[in-house]
Amino acid sequence: MKDSIIQYLVGGAMLCFAIYQIVRQDYWEFSLYVTAGLAFVVMGLIKNDALPQYKKLLNVVSWLLIIGAGLLFLFLIQTEA
Repeated sequence: MKDSIIQYLVGGAMLCFAIYQIVRQDYWEFSLYVTAGLAFVVMGLIKNDALPQYKKLLNVVSWLLIIGAGLLFLFLIQTEA
């Protein structure tokens, strides 16, 4: 399998799990899985070279999503303890 396809599959799985979290009404976990899933999908777009004219913008968006997911993860760890 190509690396970009794996990125799409992991991103899709995270987005499906985000839908499960919204059904459970756990909005913080939902936001974590949405940002992480979108980060994987955007990274797949970068690796696949699907939008070469927007490569710099996609890199910025992916880094913002990764940083946001990391901060949400740290926040959720802190509030669970």
